[in-house]
Amino acid sequence: MRFIDSCNKYKIFDDFATDNLGVVVAVSGGADSLALADLLNRSQRRFKLKLCIAHFEHGLRGEESLADAEFVKQFASEQEIDCIVESGNVKLFAESNKLSIETAARELRYQFLENVRQKLEFDLIALAHHADDQAETILMRMLRGSGSIGLSAMQMKSGHLVRPLLTFRKSELETYCQERNIKPRIDSTNFEEEATRNKIRLDFLPKLKEYNPAIVETLCRLGAATTADSDFIQSEAAKVFPSVIRITDKIELSAALVKGYHVAIQRALIRLFVEKSIGSVKDFAFIHFDSIHRVLTENLKGVELPHKFRADLKKGWLSIKKK
Repeated sequence: MRFIDSCNKYKIFDDFATDNLGVVVAVSGGADSLALADLLNRSQRRFKLKLCIAHFEHGLRGEESLADAEFVKQFASEQEIDCIVESGNVKLFAESNKLSIETAARELRYQFLENVRQKLEFDLIALAHHADDQAETILMRMLRGSGSIGLSAMQMKSGHLVRPLLTFRKSELETYCQERNIKPRIDSTNFEEEATRNKIRLDFLPKLKEYNPAIVETLCRLGAATTADSDFIQSEAAKVFPSVIRITDKIELSAALVKGYHVAIQRALIRLFVEKSIGSVKDFAFIHFDSIHRVLTENLKGVELPHKFRADLKKGWLSIKKK
């Protein structure tokens, strides 16, 4: 089975030398996640897995959304897999935190999945992202002006997350469901062009295929290459990071020392500095890191940053503080 070969090639489950490896399978009810759940279920003995299906009902599509949840429960029962379903209010969460519906839904969903994993004391969360998702993500980041790190591909393995289907096309997963007589639910919001990802999927990617029929594969290769490059650059930056900072009541970055490195290392050091200073680079885009880079290299006073932070350069040392 190609799925097993792919899991072996990318060592999806090899980091855990244990029987009954606990895996929470995120299932929406669509073809991708149903295929993933079925493939993992059929591979349980081979990889010594213990599975639990998890479904998050976002509260966005009324009866249709509730029907999805019931469908997933029924599917899990037929597959003889434990199932946990939870509902949330994505709109309220989005409004309270000034997020887009897409971002709010993703944050609540991932939070739910991690809560389930911890509650069950499981090892991994399996997500059904595939090659088409990868291409869409890379395109979306390009349009937002991401740098090389932002253009990196989604990983097969990232912390507690695994994505065993990243080498599969969506059409393959739909065909698999047909052959296994699995009838997925259709999310009507996937055809609404208001969401950025839907616009890319429904409009932009099809147009690009007119110029390059293999655009999905091309974008996935770009993501893989960028990932390898950025991983190396970040690892090199991490080695020298302690030598370019000082710690008083805060972390400060030396402009003079940073400027002694290649510009690629400089940018990686800045990203690492931001993460160490405020704990996260969430909502920081290339333009923000580039602005900090200009402060360092052009001896500017400072720059405003997301979430009411500000970077200031004083006597050759850069610091970040909340305004």
